[in-house]
Amino acid sequence: MQSPGVEEYMRKVFLYLIIFFQILLIISLVQGIRASLKSQQRVSTLTAMRQSLEETRQKLLQEYQYVQSPYYLEEMARDQLHLSKPGETVVIVPQGAVATASAAPTSTEHLYQANWQKWWGVITGE
Repeated sequence: MQSPGVEEYMRKVFLYLIIFFQILLIISLVQGIRASLKSQQRVSTLTAMRQSLEETRQKLLQEYQYVQSPYYLEEMARDQLHLSKPGETVVIVPQGAVATASAAPTSTEHLYQANWQKWWGVITGE
């Protein structure tokens, strides 16, 4: 038979072993929860990336279809090769004429400014 001291000692050892394994299980559970959260974040990031790539794919597909169209071919022939259809006349506008047309003021706001405001705009370059 065992003495009462040995039984008490065995109970304490058994109790400490149970507590130790419970701590190990809790640590394992916490690590599993962390891994699950990281996986969820990664899934959401990859889902957003997939949606962005799908939008880019759609844009590129539309651009590809446009480039394959006869309208694009005609545009490139006119703009880059300076070709025209039969019966059309090609008119080349001098560079200076385009610059003066674009330099014209587009708003009438400057007409209603005081004279000092107009001068201030000239000095500051606005």
